[in-house]
Amino acid sequence: MSLPELQIRNLTAKYPVIQAGMGVLIGNADLAAATIKAGGYGVISTVGLGLAGTNVQDYVTYTNQQITKEINKAKELLQGSRNLGVNIMAATTNFNEIVKTVVAADVDFIISGAGMPLKLPALIGDADIAIIPVVSSPRALKLILKSWIKRYNRKPDAVIIEGVGCGGHLGFSTDEIETPEKHTLPGLYSSIKNIMQEFECSDIPLIAAGEISHKEDIEQVISMGYQGVQIGTKFITTKESGIHPKSKEYFINADDSQVVVITSPVGMPVRVLRSPLVERILSGKKEQVKCRYHCLRPCNPQKVSFCIAQALVATVEGDIENGLFMTGCNVASMESVYPVAEFFQSIER
Repeated sequence: MSLPELQIRNLTAKYPVIQAGMGVLIGNADLAAATIKAGGYGVISTVGLGLAGTNVQDYVTYTNQQITKEINKAKELLQGSRNLGVNIMAATTNFNEIVKTVVAADVDFIISGAGMPLKLPALIGDADIAIIPVVSSPRALKLILKSWIKRYNRKPDAVIIEGVGCGGHLGFSTDEIETPEKHTLPGLYSSIKNIMQEFECSDIPLIAAGEISHKEDIEQVISMGYQGVQIGTKFITTKESGIHPKSKEYFINADDSQVVVITSPVGMPVRVLRSPLVERILSGKKEQVKCRYHCLRPCNPQKVSFCIAQALVATVEGDIENGLFMTGCNVASMESVYPVAEFFQSIER
């Protein structure tokens, strides 16, 4: 079948594909711009952009500078093309400052999850920016819609629904992860759709996320009723993603047996590959944590077993011993290092 276009607010993409905003520096300017040029929605992750520098005295200021730099780089590559967005974790301590920075940088849309972005409409104000929450349950969506509509008279411009097979931080309990059949994309769709109807949001696109790697996967979720997909894991090993070649090779050489769920320092389950760091964590060892920034609100540096910021920067640098390799369940989709345009060519056919 020919895949439909995806319209979000006043934006239209040739393909119904949003590139997930993966940090640190996987979802960078190069990947976002390449995705947009190929016909999708490109996303820069704002997570950790202030972490990779050295001798940083003011984390918030440096983060804002790096975000602006990355957005401007993408715009230069795009030469006027639209569909450029950012992903902002609601759990970041500098959430408000990041939102203000990306609004000033004039992005086209903001995706926000890993927490409840209840005040996002207030921070956006009158800016012509689409806002897209990420949810994993009807309850979370209902809280967001109630807050946004009642307090700010603002509806979301799309909603991303993450199934239990997603990578990175998961909006599910351990019990829910162990019974995935109860939290599949088809099951979530019907309950989410009911909430959207309750709040008169039936015309707003629903975007499916989790274990989507090929055209057939996209066709399947669209047949369920979704209007589009968000893809992360498949894009990790693209040429444009910002992590070190050694880290990309680590992903490529992995298989399903290496996928495990651990507890993140923010208290949420996080799906990752087994690695030297993860094996140390699973054995009960505590890493040396030197917190310079307190970048995530729920994180208590005195109690956590490792620093997720340090671990993700290690992944950027190709430090396999200390890196953290977030992944979805579709590990086999990372077969090689390839240009992102190749994926879009594959869904054209």
